[in-house]
Amino acid sequence: MQELATAQREMDNWYVNYADSISDRELGEIVEFEFIGGGRGALSRRDILLHVVNHTTYHRGHAADILYHLNIFPPTTDLPVFLREQSVAT
Repeated sequence: MQELATAQREMDNWYVNYADSISDRELGEIVEFEFIGGGRGALSRRDILLHVVNHTTYHRGHAADILYHLNIFPPTTDLPVFLREQSVAT
C-alpha cells in the first residue's frame, strides 16, 4: 500500500504542478484524442483537467462506499468539510 500511496502522491503532484504552470491560452487549446471505447473526441486542456478532477472524485466516492460496507471508515472526502478543516489548521 505504501508504494501505491507514493505513486498516487507523485501523480497528484504532477497534476498540481501542471495546472499551476499552464497559461490561460494553453488551457484553451483543443486536444484531439481517441476514447478508450473507440471513437474520436476533442476537448480543451481546461475541460480535460476538469474531467480528471471529476473522474477522480467518482472513484474516491466509490472506494469510500466499498470501505463503509467493510465497516472501515475513511477520512472525509467532502470538499466543504476538507476546506473547513484546513482553515482551522492554519
